[in-house]
Amino acid sequence: MPKVWKFCLSSLATAIILAVSPFGTVRGAPDSGSASSNWEIMEWTDAFTVSVDTASIAPHTGRIIARVMWDYAEGQISGGHGAAPYRSMVGTVVFDCATERLGAAGSISYSGDGGDGELVAQYAINPDEAELSNTERGTIGRDLVAYVCAHAS
Repeated sequence: MPKVWKFCLSSLATAIILAVSPFGTVRGAPDSGSASSNWEIMEWTDAFTVSVDTASIAPHTGRIIARVMWDYAEGQISGGHGAAPYRSMVGTVVFDCATERLGAAGSISYSGDGGDGELVAQYAINPDEAELSNTERGTIGRDLVAYVCAHAS
């Protein structure tokens, strides 16, 4: 059984609880986005899958930005916003590879798997204004930073 990683990023968790998808199940394969997307699964557990659009990884004012998608096995409730449950989320995440920090610059939550279904909620700010959070060893946040920074040009 896959290990479920502890996710210790309060501001990221609040602003960008992204989407995920495992191989061979009804949960959507990461096909959300433009034709130039290249979704690769970074983490896969029973509860969720985290995918990164490696085609979206790009430098941005001394940092890196990338699109990340999380698919959930069960519908998630957005923290007190009164929105319908969502099954997937595609977000724009800002990474500081030197300090191993990351932050949310936007997200779109969907009722279906793989970025499909009805739009449930949307959040966006200028990536330059994204508040970055520290990541801890052994968390998905740190793994995400390492993955994206390793794939950065």
